[in-house]
Formats: sequence, C-alpha cells, structure tokens
Amino acid sequence: MGVVTTRALAVHSLLPMLLAGSLAACGRGRSRPPAQATEISVPAIAAPTPRAAQPAPPPKPDPDALPEADPPAERRAIQVVAGKERLVDAEQAVQRGLTLVDLSDGWAPYIFQDGKAADGALLPNRYRAVFVGLANDRSDGDGQALPPGERNYLELYGIPPSLSVVRARFLADAARSCEASVDNARLLAVDGIETFGHSTEKKEASKHRLRGLRLESARAKAGVATLEELASADPHYADEVKTYLRVEAEHAAFGEVEKRLACEGLLEAGKHKPGSYDAPMRSAVLDFQQKNGVFAQADLTRATLEATARPLLANDFATLRRVLAERAAHAGNFVEDGTAILAMPFGKHGKPRATPSYRTADGKTLPVPDLVGQATDALLARLGLASPEDALAFFRRHSESDFRWLRVAVRFPELPEYYGPKMDLVAEIDRGDIWYDFPFDSKGNRLPQPRTRYPAFNLYVRWRGEKVPLVSWRTTIGGWRSELAADGEEYYRYKDSDVGKRVWRHIVAAPVWLPPLSSPLASMVKTKWVAGGYPRVVNYDETGPGFLSAYGLVAGIHEQAKQRGSGVAYFDNGIRTHGSFDYMSLRGRFSHGCHRLYNNLAVRLFSFVLKHRHAKVLGPMALGLRRTFYWDGEVYEMRLPTRGFYYELDPALPVETLKGTIAGQLQQPMTEYVRKPGVTYASGKLPTAPNGPDSKAGGGGRADPGAEGRAP
Repeated sequence: MGVVTTRALAVHSLLPMLLAGSLAACGRGRSRPPAQATEISVPAIAAPTPRAAQPAPPPKPDPDALPEADPPAERRAIQVVAGKERLVDAEQAVQRGLTLVDLSDGWAPYIFQDGKAADGALLPNRYRAVFVGLANDRSDGDGQALPPGERNYLELYGIPPSLSVVRARFLADAARSCEASVDNARLLAVDGIETFGHSTEKKEASKHRLRGLRLESARAKAGVATLEELASADPHYADEVKTYLRVEAEHAAFGEVEKRLACEGLLEAGKHKPGSYDAPMRSAVLDFQQKNGVFAQADLTRATLEATARPLLANDFATLRRVLAERAAHAGNFVEDGTAILAMPFGKHGKPRATPSYRTADGKTLPVPDLVGQATDALLARLGLASPEDALAFFRRHSESDFRWLRVAVRFPELPEYYGPKMDLVAEIDRGDIWYDFPFDSKGNRLPQPRTRYPAFNLYVRWRGEKVPLVSWRTTIGGWRSELAADGEEYYRYKDSDVGKRVWRHIVAAPVWLPPLSSPLASMVKTKWVAGGYPRVVNYDETGPGFLSAYGLVAGIHEQAKQRGSGVAYFDNGIRTHGSFDYMSLRGRFSHGCHRLYNNLAVRLFSFVLKHRHAKVLGPMALGLRRTFYWDGEVYEMRLPTRGFYYELDPALPVETLKGTIAGQLQQPMTEYVRKPGVTYASGKLPTAPNGPDSKAGGGGRADPGAEGRAP
C-alpha cells in the first residue's frame, strides 16, 4: 500500500488550535516645578466632540463573482458571494477560467469513469456504481442493500462519504448534546487506555482488584491518608501505586468514552456490559475511528481520546474538509499535497531538508506548492464555510435532493509551469533500511531489527533538466511472511521486492488479485450474513474487485522492458504499486513484495497519471477463472470473471525501486523456506520453494495484455 494515513497526513487532526493574547500598558509623566519669572496663560482645551459612527467600507469587488442566473439543471452551479449563495451558469464559469467541483452524490474518481473503445463502443466501468453505493451508505461491497440503520464508514478505506451522508451527520449531531454529558478532564487524563480480550480482561480486572486491596491494607498500616503518601513514605510501593492509579484513571476515562459513543449513537447500551471492552464496545470504537479518520483500528489511543473529546460538529467539519479535499484534488487534476519535501535529502550537519522547488522559464526558482491544500481552502472559502456552524447552515439550506446536481464554481490556485496535458512523470520507490536476517530466535521471540528510514513512494516530473518532486508517501516493501508450501505446511519465507528499473504500462481500476497456490486457504473463506444466518462463503473481499481486496481500489503493474529483436517484450514478475485497505500496514509493516499506498492516495495518484499521460482505455479484461479448493471439510469454487478495468499508458511510465540500505549480516535475501519456531512438521525435509512469478505477490505470473513473454 498504501496508510491513511496517516497522510497523512495526519488525517485525524485537521483543526489547528488558535491562541490569541493581548497586552496593554500605560505610563505617568513627571511633575514639573511651577514657573518662577513669567506667568504663562494656557488656553483651555475643548473637550473632543464625539465622532459619529463611520459606516463600514464597502466590500471589495469579487473578481470571480458570476451574475445570478437560472440555467437549466445540466448547467447549474453555485457560488457564495458577499455571504449569500446564488445560482450561476456553469458554462460561464468555465469560460472565466473557474473550476467546477462536483459536490453531487453521484461523484466518483476519474479512475472509475466509463471509457470508450477505439471504435467508439462504450466500455462500462462497473465498479463505479459500487463506489457510489458505498459512499452513499446504500449498499455493501457486494452491491447488496445495507440493512436499516447500518453505515459504511469507509473513508480510511479510500471511499469518502458523499455530501448527503455528511449532511445527515451534521443534522443528527446538531440535535445531540454529548459535550455536556462527557467529562473531558477525565477523558484526557490518560495517554491511552489499555484493552484486552474477554478472558484476559477478566484476569486483569482480578489482578487490579487484588492490587487495590493490598495497597489499601498497606496504606492503613502506614497510617497515611492516600496512596500517593504511601508511595512517598515507602518507595517499595511506588511502582505498584503508579500502576494502580494509572489503571484507575484509565477506567474512569473508559467510562467517558462509553458515554460519548452511546450519545453519538454508535454504542447500543442494551448490548454492552458497562466497563467491559466487549464486542459491541470494540465495534463502536472502530466505527468512531473510521467515521472520524483516526488511524487506530479499535485501540484506544491518545488520538482516539482527543477525537472523542472534541465537539461532534468539530469532528464533522474535519470530515467535511477531508471530503472536499478529495473532490478538489480530482477536479483540479493535481496531486501536490505538501509532502514533496519528504523526498528531499536532509542537509549536512543535521540541517533541515531543502524546500522542493522548480525553475520557471524566466529563471526564477519557486517552491513546489501544496495545491491540494490551497484548492481545499479556496473551495471552503467560496462555499462560505469557515466553521462548523457555517457548514451546518449550508446543509440546512440544502435538501438531500440538491445533492443530485450540486456543483460549485471556484478559482483554484494557478498551476506551476511544469503542468501540461502530457507530463514527463517518473516514479521512484526508496526501500529505506532493509533487513534480510531471519527475525526470530529459536524460541520464536522476535529479534530487534530497527529501521530509521522507512520505504517511501516518490513521484517526480522531469522539467528543465531537473527532477521535481510532487509527492512523497509512505509505502511498503516485502519481508518475512507466512506461506503455504506444496506439502500443505506453512513456513516463513522472505518475499522480496524487485529492485531496479521497471515501467507502469498498465493501470487497473478495481483490480482482481489472483491468489497464488501458496496462499493460506483459511484466508480464502469468510462468513457472511445471509437469510438469517452466517454461512461460510468464498472470500471475494480479498480477491476483489473491491476496497478490501489485496490490491485495493487501483494498481499499477510493474513490468520489466527487455529488448527482443527489433521490439520490446514486457515481463510481469508479480509486483504492483497499489491501494490497500490495511491502512495500519503503512505505519511500518511489510507486504509480500508489493508497494502499498493508502487507497485514497492510490486513486488520486493513478487518476492524475491518466489525466497527464497518453492512455488508451482497454476496459474490463476477461479472465474466466474457476478454482476449486477444499478447506476445513468443505469444497469451495472461486469464480473470477475479469481481472479489472484496464488502461494502457503509451509511452509507459518509468518506475525504479532503489536498493536501499542493507542492515544485518545477510546482504542477499534467502530464497528457501524457513521453519516456524515451535511448530512440529510432518517431514524433516524442507520442500522446494517456487521461484517463478506465480509465487510472487501478483499471482498469476503471466505478463498482462500486450506482453510477449514470461518473467525470467
């Protein structure tokens, strides 16, 4: 992947705190002795005449304000001018150089638009309807209707809520008074809340209760009033008192979290045991985090507590900004989000990174702008949205039906000179610090393998002899992973990422992952609510198409170009740059060799590439795969009709994976299997590990449409 997200972006903290202060001072003049020789007559000073209140200066003319109009629906847009919203003509807006930002519920990123074949035939992109249904809380990933009251909360998975969904949140939260029922002092008195599974939670509760009884007895014997005094009087108890008071504070904070989630409508009190981190509570916490863009996956982290302490409408406003940022980025067809500086090396002697810049035609050096941030600010300003209260008023004056067509005309920041319809883009993946050593000792304990430089995906544009960085995002590389061998046993194996120069020739929207034969079978089965029960079915979530698939919402295929006679042959070794639902893996975990991105950033990236490169729409690629497998006493049949919706870049876009810095003793990756510590295997002989593309992260192993060979 791809890791929300952080950018992430810390997506969970978009509202800065503003501090203001004022100082006032006054002084006294010194008294002087009276004049001795001459009497001076001082004229009386008239009292100042009160001034009449001056009228406020007229507002400055709005150069981008369009005249009010009543155009037909297909030409309708809005602007807020001098605090008042008006209808304007969209065609006139475009003629003025303004950008139309689609705020309708039917919006989907460019990567999911239908295409046309060379003969003009329509090539439907079927995932578009699924994306729109998910964004509007109408359907699930299989296209089935959501049960009444269910919500998707898929922003961290790359599908931001529609404006109608955000509107419903604002209206519902405006009617709640959760802030009055929650004690934020208790809530924020801890850095986080440690949670446990059901059985461990009982043990920990018992330990805490016994610890309290023991400390209370010691306090009474010592004749002191508090446990703090006990710890001070007898340092032997200091650590135990500290632990007890910490857990007590966490319990108190947990109670405030329960109140907030219940008030927000996420926790059903009747299904939850107070004070317990049971399944309903865990589900409510995860919903809250995903609703509010907090990267934590049900852990009660400090970021979660801070989001819980914020007013509901403040969280909703932060969500609205993130939603509008995606709409702005896609409307403007740009990617620069302020992360380009991370692609710059640190200066010598600990100096900070240099500011990324580019040269203009007249020789000036200008910084690479944060176009996404600037455009989002411009969009909010044009809509008149400076506060949660502004947003609430906006949603109150617009009915849900307005979001069938709503667009806004706004002037975005001027694009840098390096922009054009065909940009000389290049991608680079810096693997950072690499450990090839086996990460476990003989007892199965994980060995330390510290990294200071993590993998990064960098996109550049070649401009006037320079390589100008546009974005730099965290990504993943391969590492030690569990793999099913031919003997039916699972072993560890190092899944390496290809190093060297490759190209993106094919971009796939809603890609399908082909599980290699080495994939653990348990991952290919899931339970699903059907007709009042939970039968086991084939896990198409993992294969796709869909946001939960191994490739996420979009993938760029790494292919190696080799000269073959008078032509070029392309070889696919199973490596991809792709989106990922596993947003926490972008915080430092490993893949099976692919380079993950947060789903929303992958969608933004490849939409941008298609807009600024010559690309041919190939459309849905037929696959027709049927695979039967046996697991846990049942036979399953997997059917994958297509590989996804394909685009072909011409020319291909260069992408290079750097070697990185090799740490540890091994300087080359191991290619054979390694037994898992503590596991008893039926055979004393290790099976032979496959080394072809079929065993790589991409599965399948054959070069995609247009390729002329197999990977070496």
